[in-house]
Amino acid sequence: MLNSTTHSGTPEFHGTFFEYFRNSKLDARNFFDPGPEPTPFKRNQFGFTLTGPARKEKTFLMASFEGMRDRLTETSVDFFPNALARQGIITDVTGNEIRRVTVNPRVKPFLDLYPMPNLGPTGNGVNENRAPVFLPTSENFLTLRVDHTISVRDSLFARYTFDDATSHSGQPMFLFRRVSESRQQYLTLMASHVSSPQVVHSFRFGFTRPVTNDRGLVSIDIPEESLFVQDAPEFGLLSLSGVSPFGLVGGTPLGKTMDSFQFAYDLLLQKSAHALKVGVQAHRYRWTTFTNFNRGARWSFSGLESFLQAGADGTTKLDVSLPGSDNKKDFRQTLLGFYVQDDYQIAPRLQLNLGLRYEFTSLIREKSGRTSALLDIVRGSEVQIGPLIADNPSLLNFAPRIGFTWAPGAGGNTVWSGGFGIYYDQLLEYLVDQVKNTLPFFQQAVRTNFDASATFPDAVAAAQGVPLMARTLDYQNTSTTMVFRYNFALQHRLANGWNFRTSYVGARGNHLFRAYETNLFPVPVARPDGSVFFPSHEGPRNPAFGSIVLINSDAQSFYNSLQLSAQKNISRGNSLRANYTWSKSVDDASRHTFGSVEQYGPERTLDRALSDFDVRHRLVTSYFFTPPFGSGMRFWNTGILRQLFGGWRIGGILSLRTGAPFSPGINVRTPEFLFTASRPNLLPGQNNNPTEGVTAGCAGIPAGQPLGTRERYFDPCVYGIPEPGTLGNAGRNTIISPRVFNMDISLQKEFSLDSRRQLQFRMEFFNLLNHTNLDPRNGPPPFVFTGRTGRRNPIAGRIAGTTTTSRQIQFALRFSF
Repeated sequence: MLNSTTHSGTPEFHGTFFEYFRNSKLDARNFFDPGPEPTPFKRNQFGFTLTGPARKEKTFLMASFEGMRDRLTETSVDFFPNALARQGIITDVTGNEIRRVTVNPRVKPFLDLYPMPNLGPTGNGVNENRAPVFLPTSENFLTLRVDHTISVRDSLFARYTFDDATSHSGQPMFLFRRVSESRQQYLTLMASHVSSPQVVHSFRFGFTRPVTNDRGLVSIDIPEESLFVQDAPEFGLLSLSGVSPFGLVGGTPLGKTMDSFQFAYDLLLQKSAHALKVGVQAHRYRWTTFTNFNRGARWSFSGLESFLQAGADGTTKLDVSLPGSDNKKDFRQTLLGFYVQDDYQIAPRLQLNLGLRYEFTSLIREKSGRTSALLDIVRGSEVQIGPLIADNPSLLNFAPRIGFTWAPGAGGNTVWSGGFGIYYDQLLEYLVDQVKNTLPFFQQAVRTNFDASATFPDAVAAAQGVPLMARTLDYQNTSTTMVFRYNFALQHRLANGWNFRTSYVGARGNHLFRAYETNLFPVPVARPDGSVFFPSHEGPRNPAFGSIVLINSDAQSFYNSLQLSAQKNISRGNSLRANYTWSKSVDDASRHTFGSVEQYGPERTLDRALSDFDVRHRLVTSYFFTPPFGSGMRFWNTGILRQLFGGWRIGGILSLRTGAPFSPGINVRTPEFLFTASRPNLLPGQNNNPTEGVTAGCAGIPAGQPLGTRERYFDPCVYGIPEPGTLGNAGRNTIISPRVFNMDISLQKEFSLDSRRQLQFRMEFFNLLNHTNLDPRNGPPPFVFTGRTGRRNPIAGRIAGTTTTSRQIQFALRFSF
């Protein structure tokens, strides 16, 4: 559902023209920019808003346009094999030789595609590289609105919005980019009828059509014979632990179109102490979507040395969608919703809000019947063409709401409020899209822990005879996501103008969706200490398939927060506001897509931990201040000083928050074991958030390195390798990112040209203090161990990006009449 509010037309002609401009000539360099100057950047945002009558006192028009031309260049921090490694000579961080391997001739053409790194060594034959990436964006946004008064009782309006954009985004390394072309159109028609002062009817029709098409862009020439699949539309992906991924991520080219038709009727009835609202809505959805998911193939090696030998160590993994696979879908779905709400004024200072909402969605279907499901993931031998799930989970989606507001005592300076409600997240296309890449229409092979030296780089040949992959919803037990939301607040206004608010806000999520691997491991064996062991030379659980990704609706989430705010409007436009939130969010999975930190999906509570987006503390202060200079002020209120210094306003936002969590990982494969742990063991007595102090010292990691820095944010030496066939005991999301500090300031002044025309000048400073906010989640995966033997990764804990930009300055002019 899309809700938007726009200005209506006015009885007189009014307009505003504006221009916002940024340029790297005034900016500070980013922490990772290779030279003394910032990388090139220019942004222009410009547009206008015009309002006025088309027919006096009857019809009013509004038109607005905003354009953006963003020419951004970012610095990409990558890690590539150095010159000696390309000859099979592996060196440490000081450049000393530590091992030699024989380079397979099949690998040499791909080694030549990697750029030669331009910075020093990081260990294990890898050097750092920094290079600029040009990421332009262009966007045009247009809105037209017509308001018409038919009579005293009847009115209508129509609004049309058009948004056209082309943007470039980065890929895991600087030679590859993604181009996204989008066009969004929204149409809204609404009519209102006032039957009496107590009864109002409104009718609304809406149509939305967002269209997105993405493609990959490669900055070098890749020979056709280097494609992993000869008829693939684009080059695939080479993934080596400790080395930046080489290739395109995301299954481009891809496209998605949605047509949504919305109908709604609302009735407002005021009767005595009751304000009743009743409504009904109907949505009809049509989606057309396709991707080239893994059509170019993805080769994954446990490390650089494994790659140099073309996977001869027996730990290679291959993901490839075979020629002829087709995941184009034309989905159809209908949503119906009903609600009733009563705002009951029990007493002058006490109001009760009661409501009930019911939403029903039809089971999503494909126009040509191209959907399927695996009914039994353990014993099923083939997927069944037909419905994605057995029963419609939305039939009993009743959502009650209750709230209250109470202002005891005279003056209403103290207000108590609270509420509780049940909310449903319907099973729509965004979720079903995850299972479109499945049998029998889409043939994908996943082959793990094999010797690829005889077949690399021919992905199709390597996938011959491999059982194919299935993606499926839980056919029998899928439920609609349900969230309980509750809050309780106290608001108090003091005599000196301060307003304080204290509130508790919580949420409990049930039947959240998560995706996990449910086949590429044998049946585990329980050990005396309660842990599980996955035997060697056994598996998968269902030999009729290779990988089976199951999307289940069994995850839970828990959110609790204490929120404090204070606000004061001082005088002459001066104000001060502060907000503080202390919160904690825990879940079994923070997203419904298939990730890489899950260890054993059938036991969901093994991954119960801080949410990926958990931020424990957040403080935000904002202010507006008018200096006491100029006309009507105490100082410099006459002459040229009034013109120079009068009329200025200063505004700013200061924010400070703690960092978000992330997980330590490993990429160690043992040929005899199908199961592979994704997280390491935390050694006895060690801190599970090892980001303070210095490194303890271990193989490949010198002792005494400061922690919490860009070079070594966390200590890899507190972790060990789980024995083959066992789970790592290091928890999910135990390492906390650095805190984020930011200060933005704006200066603005109004120039009155005459009684009808004004000019506003603004100057804005983003990240005024140029504080570097490092982001350890921006860079190479935090693998602590890699390779068949589990060598410690020398770049574990190395940061390659920032959370915020460096200091940027923006100028703006706004002309109004």
